[in-house]
Amino acid sequence: MEHIAAIMVLVGCMQATDACREVPAPTEAFETVDECRELLSPAIEATVGAFKHAYGACAEVDPALFVEDATIEWHVTPAGRLQVKVQVDDGSYTVAARRDNDGKTRN
Repeated sequence: MEHIAAIMVLVGCMQATDACREVPAPTEAFETVDECRELLSPAIEATVGAFKHAYGACAEVDPALFVEDATIEWHVTPAGRLQVKVQVDDGSYTVAARRDNDGKTRN
């Protein structure tokens, strides 16, 4: 089994940062964070054509999380940065959740 140390998350927005959705990344899992970062800029640039604004981030992950149920939460800050958080699902989260600018989770 492949060792996964990082994931790439891409988000595209049609308007402001409150009208965004996750976009499939060309490669989602990486063995190192550096590998992810090398491909991040070209992936963001490819997303810009379909959206007014595009954001991307590489998030370090514990490979053990992929054996368990994990939740990936993302949030575009008012400053235009994508924040990504990966955590073990304790049953209180949905698989795809996002937080609004005020930090509240939306399903």
